[in-house]
Amino acid sequence: MAGSAESKWKRPESVPVPTIWRTCSGLRPMPDGKIPKFRIQDVPPDMHDEVVQFMSDHFFRDEALCSCLNVLGDPVSLKGFQDFWKELLQQNMALVAFLEEDGGGTSTRIAGANITAISYKTDHYSYDMFKGHATRVIVRDILEYASYIVNVYDHYGVDKYMTALGLCVDRTFRGQGLGLEILKARFDLGRAVGMEVTMTAFTGPASQILAHRVGMDVLAEVMYEDFKDEDGKPVYPNIKSKSCKIMAARIK
Repeated sequence: MAGSAESKWKRPESVPVPTIWRTCSGLRPMPDGKIPKFRIQDVPPDMHDEVVQFMSDHFFRDEALCSCLNVLGDPVSLKGFQDFWKELLQQNMALVAFLEEDGGGTSTRIAGANITAISYKTDHYSYDMFKGHATRVIVRDILEYASYIVNVYDHYGVDKYMTALGLCVDRTFRGQGLGLEILKARFDLGRAVGMEVTMTAFTGPASQILAHRVGMDVLAEVMYEDFKDEDGKPVYPNIKSKSCKIMAARIK
């Protein structure tokens, strides 16, 4: 996971915010018969709240762990995630995809987002930092456990890497290839600011497939069925995914 708003990371002044990293067209017509077009860029500093709201509206409903643990029904966990996203956004390293208007006009309709940030080897996290049942379970079982079984810093010989906590595409635009383009834009951004490695815990099969397509390798796999509570009951009952994959790649 990445550091807080007080992170030592400072984006190079030579890479202005916001920068547009790529533009792309969808793969099929929308109900109006038109193929959508998107621009993928840094999150503008004045749109942090809008991006957090977008993620709250879409990510918690669809992401495997958050859906299974009903983060939307846990106000403390919900606020914990939102506050952490706001801290990460202060690094000016997150990505947002906007729907382009006809005629090439600019638009601020959010079609997708990826809360990317920089994590340092010297960062330290504690399970007790996070409040709310769902948040604490996810941090304990996935984030802390994943960092225990695989050390990305040592694996790649780096002292920092580009990570992410949340990749989401509006359901309206799924099937348009936008998630893949957002992941590609992560490499564009990382390359521009001098990052050597990117790593993320991908919690569902759709995002894992996309990560594989952009060249990310599986460093470790965590099976959800292996997690039981003190009574031996599944921690993630009826989860719509088999495993979490820790996936990473060098940024070339």
